[in-house]
Amino acid sequence: MHKQKGATFISWVAGLGVVIFAFITIVKLAPIYIEFYAVHSLMDKIAMDSSLRNASTQQIRGKVSDYLDINGIYGIKPENFSIEQVEGKENVHALAVNYEVRKHWIANIDFLTTFEYSKELGKAGDT
Repeated sequence: MHKQKGATFISWVAGLGVVIFAFITIVKLAPIYIEFYAVHSLMDKIAMDSSLRNASTQQIRGKVSDYLDINGIYGIKPENFSIEQVEGKENVHALAVNYEVRKHWIANIDFLTTFEYSKELGKAGDT
């Protein structure tokens, strides 16, 4: 008697379903994380600008807005950024971003992702 080897039709359909499920998930989540890494990068560039160490909040917000426009990041508003006093350091500020992205997934299920990042301003002038 010869034993059959390989996967059955149902096994192939189940495996294909898992692959499609994973593909849909990646396609929905990848742009969100790519956008966050762009925001992360622009915050690092702004923080490296040593002239912003003593800049006003309005100047920093203007710089953030310019970077968002130049990089084509339209899903995040300049209002999501805040300038905070660094604890334990006088006259040192940090640029922080905190935002949520809701992305439709399948049927009535959504992804809700939260992003937070903070970077001390004017670090390029430090040695």
